[in-house]
Amino acid sequence: MSEKHYRNCNLCEAICGIEITHEDGKILSIVGDKLDPFSRGHICPKALALKDIYEDGDRLQRPVRRTGGKWEEIGWDEAFDETARRLRDVQERFGRDAVAVYQGNPSVHNLGTMVNSRELLKVLRTKNNYSATSVDQLPHHFASWSMLGHQFLIPVPDIDRTDYFLILGANPLASNGSLMTAPDIINRMEAIRKRGGRIVLIDPRRTETTRVVDEHFFVRPSTDAFLLLAMVNTLFAEDFVDLGRLADFTDSVERLRTASAEFTPETAEGKTGIAAADIRRLTREFAAAKSAVCYGRIGLSTQKFGGLCQW
Repeated sequence: MSEKHYRNCNLCEAICGIEITHEDGKILSIVGDKLDPFSRGHICPKALALKDIYEDGDRLQRPVRRTGGKWEEIGWDEAFDETARRLRDVQERFGRDAVAVYQGNPSVHNLGTMVNSRELLKVLRTKNNYSATSVDQLPHHFASWSMLGHQFLIPVPDIDRTDYFLILGANPLASNGSLMTAPDIINRMEAIRKRGGRIVLIDPRRTETTRVVDEHFFVRPSTDAFLLLAMVNTLFAEDFVDLGRLADFTDSVERLRTASAEFTPETAEGKTGIAAADIRRLTREFAAAKSAVCYGRIGLSTQKFGGLCQW
């Protein structure tokens, strides 16, 4: 008799809820969990492909060891002991940093691995610790740590309620809204326009996301910092800066005014290729919107001024 289990797809930050129907150890189907409050029944082809991964004949289900040019199965305890012994041997001979750790999305989106890998890292004490984060989003964490006190306090765009969505260096239709935890991103973005909102894309490429935006500006690669500083300059110059209830949580505003003073829209035009008039218009639209959000992803982070852009 078939049974249903409810889990989450761990392949990206959307963490879509999935309903797995299985019988006698075989997966019969994977569909979206309609009761999941985030994904609301949506899944993408990656979640469907989890069935293929589970049933792949080459998937290891027990540890193996190469002996005499062949693979032989060994027990879990033996595998753990040998792995620990070999790692210790490498570090004793070549130093702690001779061992590196890399964790991809399926690891950091798996509660058990995420919790226990921290203990392994404490024991290894290697500085060579890599992940999907170190590949494309460390500037996000740097900005969150600097401004909010913790690297994981990454602001999440509330796209279900925003009236103005400004996207820089991101392709959410391909990435499922990376770092937004926003499954079914295409319908969420189309909903912004249906309720009278506006979506603007800043990107050197004509990406998949271009087809659902109202306006697309082709910025020169790695010049986004000039654009953003010019927008800050315009906010001050046209008296749009009103901290309101955030005043008690903010300092050094005048330092920001001074730092952005030389980055006028005209200066940014020469760097970015976006007209000064358009920079001023974008800033005015963003400031005048009842609710607006700015979302920057890999394109902002993987460039010379990635930390500044995310800040």
